[in-house]
Amino acid sequence: MKKLAFFLVILAVLFLSACGGGSGSGETADGKIELTYINGFTGGDGDFMKKITDGFNESQDKYVIKESQEKDHYTKFKTGNYDLVIIHTDLLETYKQDGMIQDISSVMETAGVSPDDFHDKAKEQVTFDDGVFAVPLDIHPMTMFYNKKLAPEAPQTYEDFASLTQSLQQQDPNLFATGVPSAGLGEWFIMTVAAQNGIDLVEDNYMNFAQEELADALMIYNNMIFKDKISPEGLGLDGEFQAFMKQVDEGGSAVQTATALTGPWYYQAVKEAYGDDLGIASVPVIGEQPGVYGAGHTLALPSSVTDEERIAGIAEFLKYMYTPENLINWADSGQAPTHMPTMELVESDAAKYPLSAQNIKQFDSFEGAPKLYQYREQVRYVVENVYPKVVGDANMTKETLMGELEKATEQSKQVAETAPQ
Repeated sequence: MKKLAFFLVILAVLFLSACGGGSGSGETADGKIELTYINGFTGGDGDFMKKITDGFNESQDKYVIKESQEKDHYTKFKTGNYDLVIIHTDLLETYKQDGMIQDISSVMETAGVSPDDFHDKAKEQVTFDDGVFAVPLDIHPMTMFYNKKLAPEAPQTYEDFASLTQSLQQQDPNLFATGVPSAGLGEWFIMTVAAQNGIDLVEDNYMNFAQEELADALMIYNNMIFKDKISPEGLGLDGEFQAFMKQVDEGGSAVQTATALTGPWYYQAVKEAYGDDLGIASVPVIGEQPGVYGAGHTLALPSSVTDEERIAGIAEFLKYMYTPENLINWADSGQAPTHMPTMELVESDAAKYPLSAQNIKQFDSFEGAPKLYQYREQVRYVVENVYPKVVGDANMTKETLMGELEKATEQSKQVAETAPQ
């Protein structure tokens, strides 16, 4: 009886091993090696990524990419087994320190893809002292959309915004130059104005918000709303987009803005609404110099992937994907690839890829998230508590703001202390 029980235990272990088997689910019915790839492309861009993975699957007979597009893809990545994962640039340091991703430089070399093939800003984001921990895919900076009927030319400076508002208000008191929201893209507004004023917020391993220069810079948004009336008051979550789409009711009247400083993911919606009257431009300089914040997607290799055959398959996929004729599908979605040969293809036909071509122009002045552990948590207090007060309190003073920025800095320090190394 004991021998039978022992034999059953051994069978169970072997069965579970066969099912678990590392990072993927093994071979398909026709003998192809299956590679699992998870991302969060659940919007319109997902169809364009699928064109790339489908194209790869049809291009050869040895491997098959099984792509999962999930809204909670980070949660599923942490609890599942995957061969390739999309990670935003602001999370790379955290995933690296937590040991969840590995150096991908040897895989890139096998694929014939070099870090030097990418724009310098993208290359810097994925390169660390101990290796290259992701392959850049795109940069999506804050973008300005404008309604050509209300703003025949794109504003380029704070003064342009003020002049446009004055002109619009003469037509209708419910018209404004742009919108400053209290929630949604608060982080992007904070970091963009910091970049435009040359403010370095990183100190050691945390964010130092308690700087008078930052307080002065943030008060620009307060002035835009309460002093110069460039933006309507009281815009809530994603209000910069809602006001541009004339979906904000204030005092019984629908306010509307001529421009929107917002995320490029809204392109399809604004294009559908405005058609040929839609303009796309770089973010105006409301500080001292050009600068724009945003994010980026990268492809990372989970630490669990060690099988040589699977790694060879990933290299083949990267080789296929980073061929300009294939990666151009990503530009079709409105994303701005950072792969320089593909960038050249976009720029050679800017009329076909208007959003990608315009955002590529912003790459040189782009500032991404610093490489800090739990960066999103480090900025949470300033985004959720400080920024809303800046744009919501007509009586905000620099002295009061400095006190809030000191609290934000302390919160950032506490988060930084949780780093494993």
